[in-house]
Amino acid sequence: MAELTFEEALSQLEALVARLEGGDLPLEEALRAFEEGVRLTRLCAERLEDAERRVHLLMRTPEGTQQEVPFDLGNEGQTHG
Repeated sequence: MAELTFEEALSQLEALVARLEGGDLPLEEALRAFEEGVRLTRLCAERLEDAERRVHLLMRTPEGTQQEVPFDLGNEGQTHG
């Protein structure tokens, strides 16, 4: 089985949550769904941590220190210059 992408895992997790919230699953099936949800949650967390590490590497200066860049949502979509 190929590894799921973050988006695929999140989509499956959302579907599982919807099924569990429906409340009409037998106990054993609900337990299996919950276990799968935990697995998918961990996979999503790993993917996010990996993305964060990659961003930190990309933000490193030539001297090897971290460069902090402000993220301003207020100017999102505006052109500069």
